[in-house]
Amino acid sequence: MADARLAHVIGAERIGPQARLLSLAMAEGELRFTGGQYIIVNTGIELDGGKLAKRAYSIVSSDAEQTKFQLAVRRIGEGPGSNFMHRIAVGAEVSFSGPWGKFLPETTSGSKLVFATDTGITAALGLLRGRLFREPAADTTVVWFVEADDYFLPTSFARESIKAERVSFETVAAPAVGHPERLACARATVDRVLATQRPDWAYLAGDGALIYPMRDHLADAGVPREHIRLEAFFNNPQRRIPIAGSRLSDG
Repeated sequence: MADARLAHVIGAERIGPQARLLSLAMAEGELRFTGGQYIIVNTGIELDGGKLAKRAYSIVSSDAEQTKFQLAVRRIGEGPGSNFMHRIAVGAEVSFSGPWGKFLPETTSGSKLVFATDTGITAALGLLRGRLFREPAADTTVVWFVEADDYFLPTSFARESIKAERVSFETVAAPAVGHPERLACARATVDRVLATQRPDWAYLAGDGALIYPMRDHLADAGVPREHIRLEAFFNNPQRRIPIAGSRLSDG
């Protein structure tokens, strides 16, 4: 069982109708994370069956700073995790484990595609702001496949967070999760990128129902499969039973 770690909320800002940006400071030591990783927050809320509500949140701030970090949280209905994170006050203590995750950058050069759906943009932001991803600099295309401008983070926030030379960013209007045309629309978006340049590396985050088929699609287009990284937030076909701490759709 992972050891619990502690941080304190030092700032909270509402940055969208359902989005809150939390700034935290480690109670002691450094977080020791790499851009693209996440932590699992223990809310202390007991769920039906006696388990505690634990939820994973990607670190959206740069890994150049290790004593302070930021999380962006979307409120999801009455979900216990996201509502806890939206209510928590400045000065409060947060118990968590981590960092976790293998959605990590490569130090090798080459052009890159970062394709994020929905709340998967948080993993993409952490990845893109990481030191290893930015060195060496390379042509990087970032696509956020999201159903509405007010779905989560403001586009301006995402764009400014990753602003850098040789990085292009765009949002693409996505059909809602579960829509029959959603995968075809995502594939057409990626095909448009491939028509301009085939990336040497691809990083896909968000809806597992899209990113796993997209991995196969990119591999068929000539991107080496071992150069494709995935981070499924929900609809993960490799997780038969949701576990505490995963990015669950119930928040």
